[in-house]
Amino acid sequence: MLFATHILLGISLFLLFADFFNGSSQIIFLSLVMLGSILPDIDSSHSKINRWSGIIGIIITFFSKHRGLFHSLLFQGILFGVVSYFFSIKYAQALFLGYLAHVIGDGLTVKGLYLFYPFSQINIRGPIKVGGFIEKIIFLVLVIVIVKQVL
Repeated sequence: MLFATHILLGISLFLLFADFFNGSSQIIFLSLVMLGSILPDIDSSHSKINRWSGIIGIIITFFSKHRGLFHSLLFQGILFGVVSYFFSIKYAQALFLGYLAHVIGDGLTVKGLYLFYPFSQINIRGPIKVGGFIEKIIFLVLVIVIVKQVL
């Protein structure tokens, strides 16, 4: 899926679980969910997050293929553990929620993803073409759902 659709999927999941992230830090949690919803695409040289990350993105794309390790449960598990240990389990949960939004989105696309990489080459995929008509419909529906939820 495209950047904007991933962001909207992340916001939608955040709103669904907003009570779980209650308190004065909701903007931090929302930001972490949104980061998690685009972070797996750091392995694509064409992604916004890859370009924003500078040399880190260049190094990652040199050593990793798109929709491989950074789209896998292995990477997410490591990230969850590191963030929980050094920061907070709530922050790790917010990143995971965004990651889940990303995986749901990419799992619905024709290209799919290898969720269990590097342990399995099973490709989880669906019927949606990235940037195609159905994704545009999903985008519009997400905008409407978010606006209705916020208002």
